Amino acid sequence: MPTSKPSGSPDGTTMELVGDAEIRISRTFDAPTRVVFQALHEPENVRRWWAPKSRGEMTLCEIDLRVGGTWRFQMRTVRGDLVGFHGTYLEIEAPHRVVSTEIFDPFPDAGSTVTLTLVEKGGQTIMTQRCVYPSREVRDLVISTGMEDGMRESLRQLHEVVAGL
Repeated sequence: MPTSKPSGSPDGTTMELVGDAEIRISRTFDAPTRVVFQALHEPENVRRWWAPKSRGEMTLCEIDLRVGGTWRFQMRTVRGDLVGFHGTYLEIEAPHRVVSTEIFDPFPDAGSTVTLTLVEKGGQTIMTQRCVYPSREVRDLVISTGMEDGMRESLRQLHEVVAGL
């Protein structure tokens, strides 16, 4: 299974391409797992970090955190466009693991399955997201949209939210 070399940055986030259809993202937070989980799944916290501030503003944040429950996030871009994502929770083992689907509204047949894991070590939490797409072409299309820059900005914002909790 081919794996690309992880691309890191001074902000502590790494992203790597795994196999033909996966993106793996990792970041460490200086907080216990329960705090990171709270920042990732409580709407009042998600509203503070999900939309990259340089790209727009979050306009909708709905989270029904239970197996079979759904989530929906939407932002208005700086150009005025609405951008939406939604999915369904498939597995939840709070505060350590959540599996859900993720669908970008314009491409309902090109969704991914996202496995989020949080592992606490020495008061820090290592967050890993495995995003598996239906094909290499879909994964590469996602990357070509500039998602990496937006993801990194959002995770820097998440870092600030976690630090404040």
